[in-house]
Amino acid sequence: MADFDLSRLASIARLNANPSWGNRDLYRLLFKEELYLAAYEKIKSKPGNMTKGVDGTTLDGISMSNIASIIKSMRDESFTFSPTRRTYIPKKNGKMRPLGIANPREKLVQEAIRMILEAIYDSPYGPTFSEKSHGFRPKRGTHNALREIRTKWTGVRWTVEGDITSFFDNIDHDRLIELLRKRIKDERFLNLIRKALNAGILDQGTFSPSVLGTPQGSIVSPILANVYLHELDEKVAEIVTRETKGKGARPNPATER
Repeated sequence: MADFDLSRLASIARLNANPSWGNRDLYRLLFKEELYLAAYEKIKSKPGNMTKGVDGTTLDGISMSNIASIIKSMRDESFTFSPTRRTYIPKKNGKMRPLGIANPREKLVQEAIRMILEAIYDSPYGPTFSEKSHGFRPKRGTHNALREIRTKWTGVRWTVEGDITSFFDNIDHDRLIELLRKRIKDERFLNLIRKALNAGILDQGTFSPSVLGTPQGSIVSPILANVYLHELDEKVAEIVTRETKGKGARPNPATER
């Protein structure tokens, strides 16, 4: 059975090589137990995924009856996300980075959502995301970015470095859903993502509602952040095309000799 939903995801990935493809009936994928089994296989060995959630349970306690319960609540749309338990880890600059820890059953759902979003936005047949985007993507990272700079950025005279302050904490939920709606024509699936965004945070026993942002440490947050940042990539590419003049710098005659 495990091949069924993975083949459906592969089909979604092929269709989304066309950037104008509209995705429907995604929510129905969440009725398939094999999708959750595949999700469990992906996250079971990752660091931190055996950390206890708000309810004190860990991922290794997930059973087929838990998956059946998740599917039942998906069918009647009663599934909800509990508040994310916040913890803090030190950053290199001496400050603390907040991380959110979800309950195991919710991690499973988050991974299932992430797998579906990845098939849409990061299809191996033709990704929506820019080839110049390297963060939080399969088989990409800092080293890929450095390799591209070393091999392709010849004759570069200047670069622009920027940082978005508290980016994850300030993502606008409505704007994010609006961007997702460009490619996803399934309101039930979008409502589930909104439930995850609105779950709130439990910080040392104090509950705070989630008005903005996606919790750092959430399985689905990185790809949602990339959907948001893709708009910036598109805008920068537009500016580069508009501002690029001529055919580049003239070669130095002495170097030519």
